[in-house]
Order: sequence, then structure tokens, then C-alpha cells
Amino acid sequence: MNGIKLYPGDILWGKWNKNGYKIIHLLGMGGIGKVFKVQDIKTNQICALKISKEMQSITKEYEMLNKFDYIGLVPKVYEIDDFYYRNDRLYYIAMECIEGKNLKEYIMKKPVNIKATIGLTMIIGKAFRILHKNGFIFGDLKLENLMIDQKNNVIKIIDLGGVTAIGSSIKEFTPLYDRASWNMGLRRGDEKYDLFSLSMLITTLLLQEQCSPQEMTVDKLIKKMKDMHIFSKLVELIHKGFKQKDISFEEFLIHLEKLYRKDLYQWKKNKKYTFDKKNRTVNVIFISSILLFVGILYKCF
Repeated sequence: MNGIKLYPGDILWGKWNKNGYKIIHLLGMGGIGKVFKVQDIKTNQICALKISKEMQSITKEYEMLNKFDYIGLVPKVYEIDDFYYRNDRLYYIAMECIEGKNLKEYIMKKPVNIKATIGLTMIIGKAFRILHKNGFIFGDLKLENLMIDQKNNVIKIIDLGGVTAIGSSIKEFTPLYDRASWNMGLRRGDEKYDLFSLSMLITTLLLQEQCSPQEMTVDKLIKKMKDMHIFSKLVELIHKGFKQKDISFEEFLIHLEKLYRKDLYQWKKNKKYTFDKKNRTVNVIFISSILLFVGILYKCF
């Protein structure tokens, strides 16, 4: 990854499809490569280009993006190709460029209320269930990989590089969402791995901070939520998700949806988790995602 040095104004041409892209600026970087905002030379379309030296990783992600395009939660992918740059052979995926901020950037400025937190977790969880039914787990969950699409007011999962076949070892992970880092299980692909990471996602949003597994334990996180007087049924459900013993991934989602639909009135009693007028835009984005995607995801079961 460190060897990929492209700068604004640089132009690259795909070896096989002969498409050219002009680098605008760096969008981000991950474990296997960098993502650039680019302009298609032929069409002037703005795209995102994920570039890596690892052909296998890029190919796998391209296949996953294509395979799960129908759920509507991932960027549209346009092509995969390779090119030579300063004697290095690099591989890339050209995909839809999502205009907006990732969830980590959002919550640093505008904390997410409890209703939107539950709704977001439902959306991501249902997407994970589709992966499970196809023999995969998501694996590398993190706030940075969840984008707020400001143009369409929806949530997008922008990185499928950590998707792993069930039964295989997890190679790409983020310690905060990795059960092995919390001494809560193995780094192996199964539904319970995603259950733990989803439970940590909702915890992170509720606490409005990212806790280190080197400094905290799961039990301390649960106590922290109880001390904040977060709805007890929700805390109990999260605790089960962390333990992964008395509940399946699907049961977790069923209980989560029941809380979302039937118990909202109890959350309203806690003014700490009520959005003020300044935060309505963020709330609308999450609710829009729910309305647009929950129906789609149900059809996929």
C-alpha cells in the first residue's frame, strides 16, 4: 500500500479495457490499498478507484460487489483492470463515488440518537444475513466503511474486502469489532463473528466513543451502558450478542426489530437520546435508509 504514490492530475490507463482516469484526490486508504476520487477521461464521470498491488484481494472484492449489488447497500462497480505505474503493476476497481461522510466522521460532529442507531443496526444486520445465506460473513466491520450518501439520503457499505467464506480464517479485521481482540472467540468465519461485531457497532454508537479492547472489557461496556440508563431490554440484547451463546444472529435481528417497532415510547422518556432540530438531517438519512432498504432486504430471505 505504501508504494502506491499517485498525485492529483496523474492519468492512468487500464491495460485491457483501455479506459483512462485522472486522479482528483485521495479519498482514503485501507489494509490492501488506496481509494482515489477520479474522473473518467472518456465520459467525464466522477468515480472512485480502489487501487492495490494485491490482485487476489482486488479480484475478490470486485466479485463480492457484483454479487451483492442487488441489495442496494453497496456502491455500483464499473470495471476491474490493471495498469503499470513506475514499473509497478497495480490493480484497480472502478466504482460509484459516494458523496458524503463516513459514519465515524458524522458521529464526531453529530451524535446519532438511539432510534437511528437501532435502525442503522437493523439495516446492516439484514445485509449481513444475506451474506450468511450465500456462505459468507462480512468480517471487517468499522464505522469508516459505512458511508452517508448525502445525494440519496441512504447508508452505503463501501468496502467488502473483509468478506470471508464461512469456515475460513479472518485475515482482515479491526480490533474494536474483532471478538478475538476482546477474548470473546476465535478469528474464524462464522455468523457469531458478525454478531459480535454488530453488537459492538451498536455499543459504539450508543456510547458515542470507540473503546479499546486493551483498556476495556465487554462487561465494563455493559456496565457503562447501564450507568447511562440506556433502555434495559436493549442492553440485555447487546450483552447476549457479545456472549454469542444464548442467541443466534437471526434471533438477534428479530429481537432488535421488535424493540425498534414496539418500544420506542420508552426511549422517548430519556431526553438524552432525543435529537434536537440541528440533528434532524442525520436522523432523516437513517430513517430514509430504513424505508428504502428494509423492504428490499426482506425479499432476499
